[in-house]
Amino acid sequence: MSATTVVLIAVAAVLAGITLGWGGRVAATRARLVARAAERRFAKEFAALVNGTELDVAALRGPGHGSPVSASAVSAAAAASATAFAEPTNDAALLAPKALSLEDQDYYAASWRNVRGEFASSPASGLMLAAHLTANLLLNRGLLPADTARPTVLPASWTFPTACGYRDALRISARTESRAGAAASEAELNRALGLFEEFYWEMLTLSTVD
Repeated sequence: MSATTVVLIAVAAVLAGITLGWGGRVAATRARLVARAAERRFAKEFAALVNGTELDVAALRGPGHGSPVSASAVSAAAAASATAFAEPTNDAALLAPKALSLEDQDYYAASWRNVRGEFASSPASGLMLAAHLTANLLLNRGLLPADTARPTVLPASWTFPTACGYRDALRISARTESRAGAAASEAELNRALGLFEEFYWEMLTLSTVD
């Protein structure tokens, strides 16, 4: 093999390496641009969801419909957390929600990840977004009347554990927005997010009734 051939082979190898490296950088840059575009689109959609879902401030500062939640009811909510997602408890099984498309299911799952991200930077804001998103879900599944003026207020008949926990989470959230009284502790804020999450996923995964 001549020296010229060896040189040409070496040059070709270098050029191939440069091409592969460039192609990898182009693919990585394209992936980042696609991800950023998706994040911007999601942010706009989530902002529209929040702005389009009216919340009743009075409802956030009270226990909602029905009697105040007792400590035993809250304990029951915590005890049922492991099974609440898959197995609706008590009269939750009697609810008749509308079906959601796969696209809507994906949207609500992604939206909750956004709630958790907001909570990490601002617990009060994260809990408020959780209330907005949950109210929107209840309305879209037909679990609350479409013309209700108080989408955060659950029917009095909803006494199953996650519903009781949801009402308690609303009260904790209200304390983060109020200047009066003792502010919610970090443990209470984390507990409120957990209670919101249990109720949210149970309502999202409820089976439709034929």
